[in-house]
Amino acid sequence: MEINFKGPVMPIDPYSQLAFVEILNILLTAGHIVDVNRFLISRNVNPQFGSLSGYFRWSFAGDRFTLWQRTDYNSTLCFNHRILDLPFGVLAAKDNGKDKETAN
Repeated sequence: MEINFKGPVMPIDPYSQLAFVEILNILLTAGHIVDVNRFLISRNVNPQFGSLSGYFRWSFAGDRFTLWQRTDYNSTLCFNHRILDLPFGVLAAKDNGKDKETAN
């Protein structure tokens, strides 16, 4: 899987980096881009230390998943740099690989 990291995660509070790790784990464990969306929504309605969307803003625009960090928890402003950029094709290819493994 190819994830393009575009900038650092800023330590705006003790939990911002943990929230990023949760998003990264969601990306790594999801079988498809639809799963990413479902897992992010599920995590937001059952927060352990705050909602992920309180720390980050994400987009499923075009053929990419893009992540930005908010300047403060629940702020409408984000830092100028993107945190990561992931083509949907990466998750689709990952999903196809699973199908081939189970078929054999």
